This record gives sequence, C-alpha cells and structure tokens, in this order.
Amino acid sequence: MDLAELQKHALELLAQLERPPCILRIQVGEISVDITWADQTRPAQVGVISTAVAEEADGEALGRYLTSPGVGVFYHAREPGAEPFVAVGSVVRPGEQIGILEAMKLMIPIEADRGGRIAEVLKGDGEPVEYGEPLFVLDVEEV
Repeated sequence: MDLAELQKHALELLAQLERPPCILRIQVGEISVDITWADQTRPAQVGVISTAVAEEADGEALGRYLTSPGVGVFYHAREPGAEPFVAVGSVVRPGEQIGILEAMKLMIPIEADRGGRIAEVLKGDGEPVEYGEPLFVLDVEEV
C-alpha cells in the first residue's frame, strides 16, 4: 500500500466518525488502527459526515442551517484564490460539496444533506468552527 492509498483510506475512515479524534494511528504491517478521543466517555458513532438542521428545544425550527460536521477550520474553496463551492444565491442539492473542514491536517469535504438556496454565509474562509456550528442559512422554500 502506498502513501496516497493510505491517506485515502484514512480520510474515508475519518469522514465516518461523529467527531475528529485527537490521535489516529494506522499501521500497515499486520494491520492496526487506533483511534483516541480527548474525552473517552463518549464512543464514536460511525456514519457519514453530513450537515444538520438547527432547532429550538420545543421543536420549532429557528431556521435551516448547513452546519459543521466537526471541529476544525472551515474553507469556502479548494484552495486560496479559487471560486467558493457556494455563495449567496447558489442552489445546492443533497450530497453537493459546500466547503472543506480541515481537521488534524486532513481536508474533509463538507456536503449538503438537503437541497435549497444559500440565503446567507455565516462563516468566513479560514475561520475555526465547532461541531454543529451553522455555516450557511439555507432557504428550502425558494427552490
């Protein structure tokens, strides 16, 4: 297994975790994967990293937000100076890439979990984000 293939598999594994670990050790000879979180009291739930809807405790939606799937640094584009994945007025479909989350020097694609029109950009390029923090306001009625 070469380095590029190992990196690909590590990114796929990290994309399935609920939150980024503080330590990820992968050994190729005799296969070994160790994942450690700073807070070991909560086990990881394996699933696809996606965005979520922010809601009040009573269940009434505050608004529809595309949120951060983890902790890290949020980027609007593939590289500095490139066109952003989405901007105000962009129509997004479920599964479409809307940004990148850099976590532990890994670039993890952020995808929309539903369609709509971007009504507002809430986070700037290169800003740190927390798990579940709103990145965009999504207007689902306008599409």
